[in-house]
Formats: sequence, structure tokens, C-alpha cells
Amino acid sequence: MTSDPLAAPRGTVTLADVARAAGVSLATASFVLSGRAGSRSAGSAATKEKVRAAAAELGYVPNRHAQAMRTGRGGGIVLTLGALDDPWGVQLTTQVREDALVHDLSTLVLADERWFQYLMGASADAALLTSIDFVEDGPDLTRRLAASTHSGLVAFSAQMEPESFDVVSSTPTRAIAHAYRRLRARHEQVRLLAPDFSHRPGGTFAHPRAEAFLDAAREHGDGPGAALVHLVPEGSHETYVAAAAWLAGPDRPEAVICFTGYQAVALQIAAERAGIAIPEDLEIISIGDVPAATEYFGPLSYYGVDDVFARLSRILIDRATDRRDRPGELHTFDWEFFPGTTTRDPDGA
Repeated sequence: MTSDPLAAPRGTVTLADVARAAGVSLATASFVLSGRAGSRSAGSAATKEKVRAAAAELGYVPNRHAQAMRTGRGGGIVLTLGALDDPWGVQLTTQVREDALVHDLSTLVLADERWFQYLMGASADAALLTSIDFVEDGPDLTRRLAASTHSGLVAFSAQMEPESFDVVSSTPTRAIAHAYRRLRARHEQVRLLAPDFSHRPGGTFAHPRAEAFLDAAREHGDGPGAALVHLVPEGSHETYVAAAAWLAGPDRPEAVICFTGYQAVALQIAAERAGIAIPEDLEIISIGDVPAATEYFGPLSYYGVDDVFARLSRILIDRATDRRDRPGELHTFDWEFFPGTTTRDPDGA
């Protein structure tokens, strides 16, 4: 009776089983299946195909923890987004997931701001830190992470400069000033719809976006600025409920700058359901990209970064796949206006 060399053995399939079935050395199988198939040690194209075919046939699943200890790679990209219902984060995650799978990398989303605690005890090939500027000691925590085993850090920050990690600098300060000027040209009052960050140091009014809005109001002689800010609980559903109440009350706005894309979507839905004509009776501008898949009515007008999700994904994939010690790079993302149906100037004037 001839035994099938690719027949699945009993128990857990090991790397040695794959190497034996493919007729290669353990080292060659390791190189092929650990994401280092581009190395000469991985053998010819035919050898790599034999190893992959054997692994697939046997149902081999690599031990990511052991692989991380052996190679310094964790097999994944961590996105520290802090929330799960922001369309911006959902679109970024989708883009990174699609790009990362090609390189045999998984995508993990951290839905809170405890990124330092998590990453200090985890192996990751790359990690995007998005809340550095808004948590206590954010820059210092980033440097401490970089000084450990994390050479694949990408810091989303308007405060930091590249060190051993990349920095994506993308500040909407000027965009908010432009949005205010655009709406103020047609309205006596411009409002800001913002999440309540009372749980963060300084609260909402210490956030750079709120500060930029208050500066714009002050430059136009409007105020008091704080009275122009309408705070609502965080989250898409919570924003919708609060926006519906706002639009039904005596303080109904005519021109609103929204702190984030998900808030703009929630306000637009609330206005449409209330029968408020957009943009005739209410103009909305989002600060931040609004993915088309999240829009329920006409496209929102927003200030954002062209091709932002693909650009961020490329930076992360590059950091995840190139593990050499190298200086960090600065990536500057400029903001521009993308007109939609929620403003009266569709030509962007």
C-alpha cells in the first residue's frame, strides 16, 4: 500500500510535516511560509510552489507567536482607530486589509486609545497611531514604543517629527478656516458640530479642530465662540439622535461645519428626515473625508486629502514589509475642498 505523502497527519500539522511532504529542508519551508519567499534561501519558483501546495493540502496554519519570536515579524498591521463606527476608519481598514493580504499580513483594529499598553506587549509588523496628539504624553509614549521592538510605527501627528518612525502630518487647521469663510459669506452664523470629549484632557475645546474653529470665528468678529459649538455624544447613532433634536429646536442652524465625516453623515440624515432642504435651508461641510459607501443621499461637501486611504495604506505596507533599520520619513498630506450637494457652491468657488 502506497502512502500519500500529502495526506494530512494526525494531530497538529507542523512545519516539519510540510517540509517532508514537499521534499525540502525545514529551513527552505520556513523561508517560503514566513513571508521571506523573496530570499534566495527560499529556492526556485517551483520549490516555493511545492511548499505552498503542501501547506495548503495539509492545512498548515503558522504559529504567529513563534514566527514573531523567530523572525521579528508579527504577521499583521495594527490600526489604532479608537472607534468602530467612523466611516473614515472603516474605509481605511478596508483599504489596508485588501493591500495587506497580498503580503500575507492580517489587519487588526484597536477600538480604544490604549495603544501604548497593547503594543508594548504585542508583535506587529506595522502600527498606525492616530491619537498621539490627543492623549496625555502621546509623543513620549510613541518614542518609548519606537525604542522597543517596534520599527514599523507610523505616527499620525501634527506635533511630531520623524525619528526612527514615520510621521504623517495632516492638519485641517487651514481647511477649517477656509470652510468657515466659505459658509460665513452666505450666513450670519456658522456653527460647529463636535463630539463631547470631556473624558480627554482639556475636553473638546482643547482639540486642534475646535481651536481652529474658534480662531476663525474670532477673526470674523463672531462670538462668543463657545456658543457657536454644539456638543453631542460620540458615535454615529448618538450624533444622529442629538442632531435631530437640534434641528427640531429653536436654535436650528443654517450652516454647520462638522468635526468628522460620520457626524456630517448623521446630520445630513437627520435633516433629510426632518424635511429640511439641503443646501437651501442648511449647508453642511465635513472636516475629513467622507467615503461614498457611507453616504445615503447626495454626496457631502468636505475638506479632505486626495486618495488618503491608498496613500496611508502604502506607507503602512512599506513599513511592514521593509524591516531594515532606517530613518523615519515625513509624509505631508495637504487638504483640499471636495464640493458635494450639501453646499451651494458646487463648483468649489
